[in-house]
Amino acid sequence: MRRGIVALAVLFLAAHLPFLPPTLEDIDSVNFALGVRQFDVARHQPHPPGYPVFIALAKGSTAVLRAAGASAPAVRGLSMWSACAGAALVLLLFALVAALDESDRRAFWTTAIVALSPLYWFTALRPLSDMTGLALAAGGQALIVSAIRGRGSPNRLITGAFIAGVAIGARSQTFLLTLPLLALALAWPNASLRARARLAGAAALGIGVLAWAVPLIAASGGPSAYAAALGSQASEDFSGVVMLWTTRRPRVALDALKYSFLWPWGSVVTGGVVAAIAAVGGARLAWRRPRVLLLLIVGFLPYAVFHLLFQETVTTRYALPLLLPIGYLAVFALDGLPQPVLPLGAAALAVISTLATAPAVLVYARTGSPAFRALEDAAHDPETHVVGLHAVARRAVDWLAADLPVRVLRAPHGREWLALVEQWKADPDTRVSFVADPRRTDLALIDPRARSAPVPYRWGFVEPPFVGGARPGDSDVYVMEPPGWMLDRGWALTAEVAGVTARDGWGPSIRPSAGWIRTRPGAALMIVGGRHLGAATDPRVSVTLTLAGRPLDAFEAAPGFFFRLVPLPASSLAGAPGYVPLEVRSQRADGGGGAIAVSLEQFDLQPEGVPMVGVAEGWQEPEYNPLTARAWRWTSERATLWVRPIGRDVTLRLVGESPLRYYDRAPKVIVSAGGREIARFSPASDFTQEVVLPAGALASADGRVVISSDEWFVPSDRGGPPDQRHLALRIYSFDVR
Repeated sequence: MRRGIVALAVLFLAAHLPFLPPTLEDIDSVNFALGVRQFDVARHQPHPPGYPVFIALAKGSTAVLRAAGASAPAVRGLSMWSACAGAALVLLLFALVAALDESDRRAFWTTAIVALSPLYWFTALRPLSDMTGLALAAGGQALIVSAIRGRGSPNRLITGAFIAGVAIGARSQTFLLTLPLLALALAWPNASLRARARLAGAAALGIGVLAWAVPLIAASGGPSAYAAALGSQASEDFSGVVMLWTTRRPRVALDALKYSFLWPWGSVVTGGVVAAIAAVGGARLAWRRPRVLLLLIVGFLPYAVFHLLFQETVTTRYALPLLLPIGYLAVFALDGLPQPVLPLGAAALAVISTLATAPAVLVYARTGSPAFRALEDAAHDPETHVVGLHAVARRAVDWLAADLPVRVLRAPHGREWLALVEQWKADPDTRVSFVADPRRTDLALIDPRARSAPVPYRWGFVEPPFVGGARPGDSDVYVMEPPGWMLDRGWALTAEVAGVTARDGWGPSIRPSAGWIRTRPGAALMIVGGRHLGAATDPRVSVTLTLAGRPLDAFEAAPGFFFRLVPLPASSLAGAPGYVPLEVRSQRADGGGGAIAVSLEQFDLQPEGVPMVGVAEGWQEPEYNPLTARAWRWTSERATLWVRPIGRDVTLRLVGESPLRYYDRAPKVIVSAGGREIARFSPASDFTQEVVLPAGALASADGRVVISSDEWFVPSDRGGPPDQRHLALRIYSFDVR
């Protein structure tokens, strides 16, 4: 068994070194690479707490690879430590399980199924500290457990404690894996561990920590400067991510369990089987070897609790340490069956894991991160001189800055569209390539007809087992010509943008919502829509629009939704090339005191002959789910779209969710105009439905297109929240062409 485990470690390393990635990927990997270039924790090079042990290792490997003329030495200087640590962990995991269990057979098979699991195998390629930190922690655990079990010299405790201290400098979370076991060892009644050895163990831990902490604090400018950097990281860790501690919902808890215990094995189905077998193993271990179970609990439960509560569990690499106890418990369960079951079961799991992992490894080694590829391609487009991007990719720009031959627009996170607005105001003829996060919706504030269809950049494999939670990740690149219009602050075209407006304390009832319209010689038509957010008994609001300081339109809106068409004659937009300001204000129509909130949820402006679409009655407000990164609107049982008649047929495209999530049968959906049925369909799954709207039907109906469904529900009637809306179809997007 021991020769077999050495052979597995050698094969593991040989199978990883040729497949190291060509690019950085997760923001943490960029921080590490910047830290290797110039260590500065205050500037997140790397991010606090600093990872000084890992950075020291990477500085050495990067220098060697650069001297050897290797390609991408900074990237591979980081990722090679993951590969080497993964191979070392094969040996250390075997030693840990053997120390716990005293069975080389179970130690071998535990190590084999864990090392071949998709999450373990793939993480050993990534330019991150997870695998290095875990290898050090497992080494410390193996020595400490040996001391607890009374095997070998007391020096094992001292060495294990020292390694535990050093491991924290490679990856801070390792203290949850090592210090509980060390505390148990110091308190465990064991005649072979005298008081002197226990004191030496505690001292060795301190020495291991001081070995990296003193240089780290000195390099950071002293204790106060380091504390300030650490405090800033702590606040960032609790903002902008979904964790169970701050988002206490059943769905978040279920996702935490799924991403922590199921996806790491390659799929929810495979993970479910492994978890079920491990549960049986846990019961068997409690019955037959309770002291082993106690050590397993002390060694891994603190990390599991911390991970489930305080980490973003969609980032699947954080679940890496949990593979070890789950793998061991599964092996302990199978080992209670007839002798061939364990090797056959482990072999089957290895085959399933390899089939899932091998294609992903090949793609990753060839292409690297989609965001880095997108940024490189956008920046090297010969017709592009300005690149915009969502802030999630900004750290990649920090790394690539010296190699980018273009100017990069920067803006605060969540308000990236404002950089585009300022660019086009200053230079109305700029062509911009924009690297977009597909989950974001703020580009709705820019005329969609000014941008090309997105060029998608994707990982090329299912994300959760391998790069789940990596940021930046999937990306879209848009080529954006100067738009016909762009909106500034104070709007709510999407739920995401509405949240920004609310946080900024903006909106037309507080201060004018602003936009910019490109000058042009011809006439145009504007759509403005939204909601009067007051109660049904509140007075109407008066909404006024001004263009370049001149009155453009005024109307009153009752509580609820409103939809307005505003013709712009040719003379209203004449002028020198550039943009003129649009402002939208609202106030109580009765002249009373106190503002009534108004949400501006629709806008478009197009010249004559260009198709347009807007939401009229029967639609609900825009919604967004940060967990799934999906935006949508619900229709009621009868929902009306206004589609601009342009004298020729127009194609309407609807993209929606499967209605069978809400109904026992597929609904009958009818699209009609002016009482004339144009199309009928019954979606039984997620759907994309295209409907050709005849020019004559649109003209006779004055553009009003009705979408009706014979199935709808009220959430409160189904035991849901006190929501009285009529909901029929959940529509992710609609457009016309």
